Amino acid sequence: MKESALLRFIDRYVGQFVCCLLSPFKRKGKTTEYRRILFIEFFEMGAAIMSYSALKYVKSTLPGCELHVLCISENKESWELLKLMPAQNVHGVEAKGTLGFLFSLLGTLGGLRRKQFDLVVDLDKFARLSAIVSFLVGAPRIAGFYRYEYEGLYRGQLIDIPCAFNQNEHIAKNFLALCKSALAEEQHYPNYKGVIKSAEILLPPFRSDPDLARQVKERVKVIFPDWRGGHLVLVNPDVGPNLPIRNYPIRHYVQVVTGILERSAEAYILLIGMPENTAVSETIVAGVRSERCYNFCGCTRSLLELLELVNFSDLLISNDNGPAHFASLTPTPILALFSTDSPFMYGPLGNCVILYTFFHCSPCISVLNNKRSRCTNNLCLQTLEPAKVLESAMRLMEGQVTYRTINGELSYL
Repeated sequence: MKESALLRFIDRYVGQFVCCLLSPFKRKGKTTEYRRILFIEFFEMGAAIMSYSALKYVKSTLPGCELHVLCISENKESWELLKLMPAQNVHGVEAKGTLGFLFSLLGTLGGLRRKQFDLVVDLDKFARLSAIVSFLVGAPRIAGFYRYEYEGLYRGQLIDIPCAFNQNEHIAKNFLALCKSALAEEQHYPNYKGVIKSAEILLPPFRSDPDLARQVKERVKVIFPDWRGGHLVLVNPDVGPNLPIRNYPIRHYVQVVTGILERSAEAYILLIGMPENTAVSETIVAGVRSERCYNFCGCTRSLLELLELVNFSDLLISNDNGPAHFASLTPTPILALFSTDSPFMYGPLGNCVILYTFFHCSPCISVLNNKRSRCTNNLCLQTLEPAKVLESAMRLMEGQVTYRTINGELSYL
């Protein structure tokens, strides 16, 4: 959402006041059988993939429980991918501008209240908006991340099943810890007092649809008539307007793509993204000057089509954003270029190698600062040499790497 700066301002200043105002009216509900649970995670594109283990744990522990999710409409398809709830249980809020989002949210609240949820699980870290919505839904119990002795991050006293947020653990482990706290018979200070093992972190199953895969392949063959399958590399170069400091320099992408095409006469490159990412991709195509490099932005009509495209590709090179996480559902290798976020917390869960420069100022955005940075000169990415990216890409395509590592050496999960 392009007006995210305004929404952050409202969340910080108006949100704190509203949380304070509502706190005296929050009464801790009795622990009852959970028949209907609502999970809230509005904006994060890859949150569905990261929270799969947590929701799977709830579903396994409470097999008769009805799960629901509240998110923005453009993220609904990612939650439906999990197959843990029927599509009608994924409730979308329109995110067309800040005011449009808030009005759509108000219109959705009435229907959510009528469902009489027994528990709300706020996955939205330390956002005040999600805490307020959790309260207004009217469930007797609310579980969410709590600041404990952290300075700032005030969200009132709306959460009655708190869980500590561990900055040193992967976000998927944090989500699982929150859900284990929510279902625990005994509460501790602080929650969660236990170990979350990497083996507990799972990926949603993905089953390719042969007909859909064929349709997407035919679209690629129209662009590349000489392509016979294989040697297809996807590049996702543009994060978009909200976090441009996550973008690897265009000139570097031109060098990387040119290098891949020079090293492999059979390689073909598709630049992927939304229609609004077209300008960046077109600039790269113009710099590469090859018929084997094409701007494919906006050419996948759904998330499922994107997954099919990734599934029959040989490699995805991506900035730190949604496609890198969705690609984790497939066996396709991923080369993720990280900068402003911690790779230890947000590293993709699939066959991924992360390149990261370990600048002292990085990561500069986190849940503790509401994902806000004033950095306008992302040297942490600019100094990531195209030659290193190219070499890593070639090694990934040859299978000569250790997955889930930073720079091919340090494990992040």
